[in-house]
Amino acid sequence: MENPLIDWINNDKKLNALLIEIESTGKNSIEQAEIGFDKLAELYKIPKMPNDVPDDDENGVSLFEEHALIKFLEDEKADPRGFVLSATYHLVNGFRVDLNEVIKKEFGNNIPENCKIGIKGNGFNGEVVFPQKEKKSWIELGCKIMRQPI
Repeated sequence: MENPLIDWINNDKKLNALLIEIESTGKNSIEQAEIGFDKLAELYKIPKMPNDVPDDDENGVSLFEEHALIKFLEDEKADPRGFVLSATYHLVNGFRVDLNEVIKKEFGNNIPENCKIGIKGNGFNGEVVFPQKEKKSWIELGCKIMRQPI
């Protein structure tokens, strides 16, 4: 079965060169993921943080958001570089994490009415939180963005 990320890496010369450059730094995988977060946003001219999304882009999503959502859904022990690469691939190719899947992972079948997803942190260190579960507003939780499935 084909892996679209591997195909992308193999077919995009700039991406391939950037990944080789990052790997050759000798830094650990978390540090490499942080470097990749910044460099991939720059390479593909995608919004890094929510305030980088143009005001006229109602459906715009930042790398910060997509990365935090993917990280939340996946196994925490997985390679952090893969989360950054997957989030970048999503944004470049018009894919988005299904917010309903994020909510379902947290609440199972006991989903609160009007459930909202907050994302706090900065850059590579985004973290998904649920204001209703924490019984605090998304602003009190320090969230940069709040999302809700339609």
